[in-house]
Amino acid sequence: MTAKIVCVAQAKGGVGKSTLCANLCVTLSQSNKVLMIDCDPPQYSLSAWYQVRDDLYVETGLTLTRASTAAQLASIIDKNKADYDYILIDGAPHVTPLVRAMLLQSHLVLIPLAPSSVEIWSFSEFEGLISKAQKFNKNLNARIIWNRVRRRVKSSEEVMQKTSKESKIAALKNQITFRVAYMDSFAEGPQQVYERNDSGTLAREILVFEFCG
Repeated sequence: MTAKIVCVAQAKGGVGKSTLCANLCVTLSQSNKVLMIDCDPPQYSLSAWYQVRDDLYVETGLTLTRASTAAQLASIIDKNKADYDYILIDGAPHVTPLVRAMLLQSHLVLIPLAPSSVEIWSFSEFEGLISKAQKFNKNLNARIIWNRVRRRVKSSEEVMQKTSKESKIAALKNQITFRVAYMDSFAEGPQQVYERNDSGTLAREILVFEFCG
């Protein structure tokens, strides 16, 4: 077993990184062994969510650890990559040495973006960082994942179309729509969208790994 290493990263806060990472971890853990690494000091949002979940569930089926330096991250991955199917990493909402290390260690970086001009501005700089990382990490694949999408809103569709034409990074087919359920599921801790009674459509949105092979 050699883990597929996936990081969720962006240069801007409030884009839903930790919520996306938590939902992906829970969804993948239904049939895979998943390790989560929280690389977002000092807030460690993913760790806070996990603690609530762990306190309420006897067995979560998930394992979480933290890394605060590039050396720590490399050590954790090296020690665990043979024991897990997936290692998912949640990064800081800005570019730090630890975020750079995530890109150098990962097979895939998922970049959550809301279809708004403000987020596209910050994404342009981050795209340049990914391009530099790919020169050193030839295995690094990158995908935009459109998040908090409002269906049939003209301005949103225009932003997504423009980004598709201008960016070298392709977007996933799956889009995460603007739903209160995602925010509620992260805040409540235990149940992510895959596990909720109303999870049918939401779970299909989260299943974004069709391209990974």
